[in-house]
Amino acid sequence: MMKALICDNCGASDFEKRNGLWYCKYCGTSFENDTKKESDISLNDDVKRLLEKCKAEPFNARKYANLILDIDPSNTEALKYL
Repeated sequence: MMKALICDNCGASDFEKRNGLWYCKYCGTSFENDTKKESDISLNDDVKRLLEKCKAEPFNARKYANLILDIDPSNTEALKYL
């Protein structure tokens, strides 16, 4: 699992530090180090959700399977839907 810092204003996660403050590269909002939100990103949850969509929506299964393979190219379960 990876931690991502998220801008409170626009939701972007790309920051640069200047003069002791963090600035969102997208909207320019400034933050002190401890005011940015942290978000848990779990690719396994994304893959699980997409596999569920493959089963629930067979007409879109190929699209979801390709998204899974973008995340995890060795996912054998996704290959079944191609």
